Amino acid sequence: MKANYTKALTIVSILFFQASFAQQLKIPIKLPPNLVGPGEFLPVDTIYVTGSNGNVASSGIQIIPLGRTQDENYNYLTQEQMIQEVLNSTPQEKYLKAKSGETFNLTFAFKLKAGNYISPYIDTNGGYQYPPTSGDDDQSIQAYAGQEDITNYPNQIYPQLSLSNTTYENGGNTKVVSYTTSLKFNMGRFKSWYVFTFGLWQRDEFYNVPRYNKYRVVIPFVVEGPMITPSQANPVAIKGYIREPAIPQFILHNPPGDMSSVTFQTNQEACRSMSESLTTDETNNGKLDVTLGIAGSAGLFVSVNYEFSVTASLSGGGGSTLMKSSGKQNCVSVLNAISTVPGNARANEGSIYIGYSSYIAYGMFPIIAINTNPTVSVVRDSSVIFGLVPGSATPFYYTKSDILNDISLNRAIMNNMSNTPKMRHQAQSQIKIWEQVLKKDSTNINDPTSPVIEAPFTLGSGQSRTTSVTQSITTTDTYEVSHFLELGAGLSFVVKVGGSGVAGGYEFKTKKTRGASVSNSNNSSTTIAYTLQDNDAGDSFRIKIVKDKSYGTPIFLMDEALTRTSCPYEGGYQRDQPRLEINNSTSPIITVSDVSLGTSGNFRVKVCNSSNEIRDYGFGFIGESIVNDVSITSTAGIGSSPTGTSITKLATITAIPANGCKTTTYDVNISRRNPASPMSYQNIEFVTYAECEPSIKSSIFANINFAGPQPPTGVSASKNEACTGTPVTLTANCPVATTPTWYTVSEGGFPIAIGPSVVVNPTVNTTYYVGCETPDYKRDRVATQLVLVGTPSTVLNLTTDFTTNTLQISNTTITANNKIFSPASVTYKAGNSLTFSPGFEAKSGSNFMARIGGCGN
Repeated sequence: MKANYTKALTIVSILFFQASFAQQLKIPIKLPPNLVGPGEFLPVDTIYVTGSNGNVASSGIQIIPLGRTQDENYNYLTQEQMIQEVLNSTPQEKYLKAKSGETFNLTFAFKLKAGNYISPYIDTNGGYQYPPTSGDDDQSIQAYAGQEDITNYPNQIYPQLSLSNTTYENGGNTKVVSYTTSLKFNMGRFKSWYVFTFGLWQRDEFYNVPRYNKYRVVIPFVVEGPMITPSQANPVAIKGYIREPAIPQFILHNPPGDMSSVTFQTNQEACRSMSESLTTDETNNGKLDVTLGIAGSAGLFVSVNYEFSVTASLSGGGGSTLMKSSGKQNCVSVLNAISTVPGNARANEGSIYIGYSSYIAYGMFPIIAINTNPTVSVVRDSSVIFGLVPGSATPFYYTKSDILNDISLNRAIMNNMSNTPKMRHQAQSQIKIWEQVLKKDSTNINDPTSPVIEAPFTLGSGQSRTTSVTQSITTTDTYEVSHFLELGAGLSFVVKVGGSGVAGGYEFKTKKTRGASVSNSNNSSTTIAYTLQDNDAGDSFRIKIVKDKSYGTPIFLMDEALTRTSCPYEGGYQRDQPRLEINNSTSPIITVSDVSLGTSGNFRVKVCNSSNEIRDYGFGFIGESIVNDVSITSTAGIGSSPTGTSITKLATITAIPANGCKTTTYDVNISRRNPASPMSYQNIEFVTYAECEPSIKSSIFANINFAGPQPPTGVSASKNEACTGTPVTLTANCPVATTPTWYTVSEGGFPIAIGPSVVVNPTVNTTYYVGCETPDYKRDRVATQLVLVGTPSTVLNLTTDFTTNTLQISNTTITANNKIFSPASVTYKAGNSLTFSPGFEAKSGSNFMARIGGCGN
């Protein structure tokens, strides 16, 4: 049966070649010998077929003459039978290649020989007229496309061929009739097809009469892509989730001027197209074919297009937005106006980055894949499909400082080896996105080819300028995104993540593209308003406004040579240029030594101004540079008015001349506030600064060293052993004007006695400390020897080991078989005798003494 089928069908040979942008197939048209009588031939030259996508090999297109296609029982073949015979008899490597979800464009150009009796033409009505009454080509040809195992087999879709052009060649002897069509296969399949039938009126040159023939064109396709329909309810199981990095949708650049702002106005909606594609990733190693499924495919694989919306408020600039995505475009709707914060930062440094991130679910699904290396083969494989999780979108409204802070937080996560590989990889991926965002933003700000919104103009102090512009985007904006799939999620591979040093998963990269602006039903265009204003007398801005190519929002550029700013400094000439100097010195460091106790260390400073205009500056010191308590005063002023986060203000120095110094010099006095504080203070930082912007400052550094008396001499205790309650005399000598002061601790505490010779009655082992003190000085205590104190017993039998200092006294006898361990210092005293039994031992490092005596000796 099959052999006869094959004979009944005529396979027309085809010459195939690849064009630069599309494929073109040249198909000669000739009738098989059994259909043409002696001397008969058809003046049909060729059909040229041009497609939009590349082919994997030479084509298996077949042209079948109708009317004689029968099986061995002389039954005419149906269209379905003809299609199956062509599919079965054509090697699969000769099928045309298509991709599911992508449009495939086809053009058929019929080259027909014209004659003097009748001009050939295409007819699809199927009606036979003789002689033909019309020589016009039909406007369309009915066609059918289908796929195996698809509902409505074999006629799934009906993309007609439409007449597009008719021309003549070779002096009018050749007529070229062109038809075009577009088709799109929904799913991957090993066997798919496109079929159409056409009739042809032409001149029979042998008999010189009109002749009519019908032909069927069968084009076999193999379609790459998923073998399932994502619009079905959960056709694949979810294997896991990954967090999509936060990527900005829009940026509002902040303008110069401490009262300026940019506003994304209420009831505006801005939309832009989006797409994502897989990039070549060397870490694949052929282990897994990763795709994003069908373009614009669904969250959780439920519908072809997904939609979500999330509302959040911006704390800094007020306002709130609604963010939506439909798989092919993202939209930001402004519910309440959102603005940059006036005076928050320099131009384009306090910009607001608006966007969202979300969770993505992934699962495995069957696909048709075409391999070309080393030979062409069509295989059934598995791939990964991704979709946004509904309700998982998290919006963000970040400034540049917020982004830098987020980079630091993610770097800490990435460097913490106790975190999971997934956590560390997601942190690294977000860092890479932020780096791309900041680099792209810097490039856009400094792009000399950016479209000009407003030509350069000057804005002076007290002036105001309010304008609105239409936001539109005509360029694409692409980011490389790195994703991480964990092992154990149903994926049979073990791959080390390339470049991150994290094992336990699989890394792949995609390109996420934000495209041009998209019109929507809410707005045909989006308006952004900006107000430029500065209230600092003397400030002057020379401003040019251009369009951000990536986000369509205004960028504010200042001419540095023609701009003067202060409070805050925003570029151009810096009007505040404070300078602090040590009087009669070119060094920024001064050291004052041997300051007498009870007095202040002092020096003088000059407050200067390097600006070309008269300015007022603050004068003070950095509190963090003082590690201990001191008292600082100045003839410039006395006070502790905090400015900013670290400066303690002493005074405001007014009317400092341009490019000069204040004629008055100012004393600075530093004294110890507490008698127990240190004797030396290093690198105390003094500053003069712009009070409206303390970061603009000039510093000098002071080292103050106080002179102290010599420590006590002749320090001693009259006894180093004593019974409880026995008096002990302590002695020490101090320099004139200081008094020996006695303590039982080396630092701090309360005095137990004052004087060069004092009597104490210790009840426990005690070391005494003495310092030479005045009301302004307490330091450097010197210790006596340890005084061991014991309580006498009548008889002692010592069996317990000693590890600490002790005095053991007996009025009569001591018997010992214990051990003494380092670093204990131990004394045994007995009135009559001491007996050491076997087992007694004084270990190395200990100090042991035994003698006859009592409390009085």
